[in-house]
Amino acid sequence: MSHTQYSPARPQGTERSPRLRRSAVAVALSAALAGGTLVVGAGTASAAPAPSTSSTVANVSVAGQALVAAKKSKPAVKVSVSRKSAQKGSKKTRPVFTVKATKGGDPVKGRVRLFVDGKKVNVKKLNNNGIVRMKPQLKRYDVGKNRVRLTVVPARSTGLAQVQRNRTITVKAKKTSGSKVVNVANRYVGHRYSYGGTSPATGFDCSGFTSYVYKKATGKNLPRSSSAQRSAGKKVSRQNAKPGDIVYTPGHVAIYAGKGQVIEAARPGTGVIKRKMWQSNPTFVRV
Repeated sequence: MSHTQYSPARPQGTERSPRLRRSAVAVALSAALAGGTLVVGAGTASAAPAPSTSSTVANVSVAGQALVAAKKSKPAVKVSVSRKSAQKGSKKTRPVFTVKATKGGDPVKGRVRLFVDGKKVNVKKLNNNGIVRMKPQLKRYDVGKNRVRLTVVPARSTGLAQVQRNRTITVKAKKTSGSKVVNVANRYVGHRYSYGGTSPATGFDCSGFTSYVYKKATGKNLPRSSSAQRSAGKKVSRQNAKPGDIVYTPGHVAIYAGKGQVIEAARPGTGVIKRKMWQSNPTFVRV
């Protein structure tokens, strides 16, 4: 009598064979490598289709456009100045610049940079109301017209672009002050000597140095040659000479610094120096 072998049916939900498990894992791994989304069901694994390339590019393009638009967006900036001119030597006449930056009526976070004739002289942070007040020292201005540029630099978190505003301030000089002339002359001690030179960039010769210093300190234009500068003002005696007077000898001019010293563009290899007055019988000229 033959016996039929009994194989009990596997209950529903029980674990499948190792070979089937390995197949499911392989499917899942393939889906992950293909960029799809893994979907796991009861005992099965499949991959959802990856988003199309065109859809991804479109999303990136929209995001890029939004970023560019944000960077191009600028805050509204208002600039006012307390006065449009100043007087050298008078602190009461120092112009005060007030800057207000807003976006959609809300204050903007960031900083303001102030430039005078291209040189940065001050940087201040906008307050909680998006306002800052700046009051550069008068020594930052040259005599004559000064172009002031104010640049609002929003914080990076705002995504806003910089905004620039320009103002022109006229700074006048008081009556010629010997001490002012000497102070300016001292700034250029050590600069090189150059025939025909009239500025720190090119170097100085003797009359180029005196004319540059007087223009910087007082706003006055001296004749270019040393012989012409001899007649540019009133001659005074050695006993009555004051700091800032021109010291003339044939073929050479210097600036009297007081206490028996002069500041001058001496010669090649020496440049601008301050030293004991070597002229034995000079002519002193008060401009």
